[in-house]
Amino acid sequence: MTPLAVVLLAPILLANVTQANAGRGGRGIVAPPPPLPALPVIARVRLDVTKDRVLVTHEIVMSRGDFSGGDLDLWTSFGPTMPRAYDARLLSVPPNASAPVAGDQGEPIPIDKAAHRPAHVHTLLGRSSMAGAVLHVREPAFRRAIAASNVLALRIRQVLPVAPPDAEGTREIVVRLGMESGTPLTVLGIDFSTSEPAGWLTTISAQLCGPNADPYVIGFDTAPRGTEHTPMRIDPSAATRRATDDLCIRYVAR
Repeated sequence: MTPLAVVLLAPILLANVTQANAGRGGRGIVAPPPPLPALPVIARVRLDVTKDRVLVTHEIVMSRGDFSGGDLDLWTSFGPTMPRAYDARLLSVPPNASAPVAGDQGEPIPIDKAAHRPAHVHTLLGRSSMAGAVLHVREPAFRRAIAASNVLALRIRQVLPVAPPDAEGTREIVVRLGMESGTPLTVLGIDFSTSEPAGWLTTISAQLCGPNADPYVIGFDTAPRGTEHTPMRIDPSAATRRATDDLCIRYVAR
């Protein structure tokens, strides 16, 4: 993997970003964002885990839809721990493909950190009340990305600290999922990998987690050889999600 282009994050986020139109004789009024040109799909969630860090990558695909021009501002939440590093890139998707080419680096997307989602920004990952980042997808970059197939991809990467183990030695990674206008974004696949020696990772499992999450176990597309998987797995695209659900990955390592 090429070096990750990162934006270092302060422990305490800076001021919220807002756009307001002042009403006559009253307070500023912020218009909600228009619908996205098309419903995005989370083509892949990739997790690469080592003894020292966790790299979480979202690859989100969106077609041109009814896009006719203008910039898009998209919200992605952090958490529950603050990332050590974060970046976002815009990529093309080849014709007849469902995701960008793995080695394509795309172009960087400008971002702004905020304590919660500004009212004029689309929610892409996580929830509005959480700290996170605004992705500014400019119209020229959007048009370059859709030129090949009328489909583009967003690759969002976060480097997270390793969570401490619980009493049974299990560690957890919480992955934010997405909604658009109340509709959960479909997750097509989950990959799990590690560069640690064979046998370091012993058990992994994935479930939706949240106050009303369904308890079924979700399967991985790829996982390290020799790792024990929890049985009764379902495909992530078949999982019924709620707005409060995250994806929780649990693993045990030696």
